[in-house]
Amino acid sequence: MMDIQSVSIVMCTFNGQQYLAEQIDSLLKQTYPVHEIIIQDDGSTDGTMSLLQDYAAAHPVIKLFNNDGEHGVNNNFFSALRRASGDYIAICDQDDIWEPAKVEKQVAAIGDYLLCTCRSKPFSDDGSPVNYDSRTPNYSLPRMLYTSIAGHTMLLNRRLLDLIPDQASVGGLYYDVYLALAAAANDSIVLVNEVLVHQRRYDGAATYSTADKHRTPSAMNGLYTLCWSLKHYREVRPYLHEYFQRRYRLLKGIKAQGETYEDVTAMAALEGRQGALNMLHLCLYHVKYRHRLFYTEGHGLVNYMRSVLYCIMQVYFYRHLLPKQ
Repeated sequence: MMDIQSVSIVMCTFNGQQYLAEQIDSLLKQTYPVHEIIIQDDGSTDGTMSLLQDYAAAHPVIKLFNNDGEHGVNNNFFSALRRASGDYIAICDQDDIWEPAKVEKQVAAIGDYLLCTCRSKPFSDDGSPVNYDSRTPNYSLPRMLYTSIAGHTMLLNRRLLDLIPDQASVGGLYYDVYLALAAAANDSIVLVNEVLVHQRRYDGAATYSTADKHRTPSAMNGLYTLCWSLKHYREVRPYLHEYFQRRYRLLKGIKAQGETYEDVTAMAALEGRQGALNMLHLCLYHVKYRHRLFYTEGHGLVNYMRSVLYCIMQVYFYRHLLPKQ
């Protein structure tokens, strides 16, 4: 008989009373025997703690913690993750709904990988716009340099926590970026290609932003992105330099091995520098990794052209770095 691997679910809460019960109920209905559900609140001022105390009293599997004041998303999650004692850790947001077999299917898939992700499909019951991309995503390290994996889809081997550097040495990046980059740097991410999380989208959610009508792949949207990036290049680029300096420090702190890791670390360093020669060097890296750079792995002339122009076009995707007016 195979040993049962213990799984800790980690949820961080903050003023989540409205949808919290529905999510906790979905955790308690998991078909895999969960070792513990760690819930850590970050100083909620609504009825969140009262609701959590009721659940903890009724279900001993729930271990409840309450921060002394607000610690913020990153500090709250890193602190809560360190409390987990399971072989694997499943990360959970306070307002989603899990499929009953989420943990079971991810435990079956993770094997020797450091991180298992799954599909997450957004939904809204308040009219907030949602966007779902049904294409199979790409989780290679070149791609992960420019994006991340949603924390609420992650089941991770606890060994992954030991591979990420201290926040103080990096700064300014979300916890799921640390985990995704560390796993990708070790070529250790596996996907369960099924929707196992229903992600609630509503105005006020910590990760919510209005759906971007220019995200859908098309020639017209590509042209719009290029034109916007050219117009705002000088405005956005300084903030982008600073942002990638953090990703460079994170990659250096991960200390992985291999040609791809060395190249992507060099790409991060180039993204943090100014000058035409640096941009040309970066462009050559983009061409080299053009099959693994974008959301889906691709080939052909269009992919080649995208990689050549990516140094400029990515400015559009980082426009959120601009200070809010």
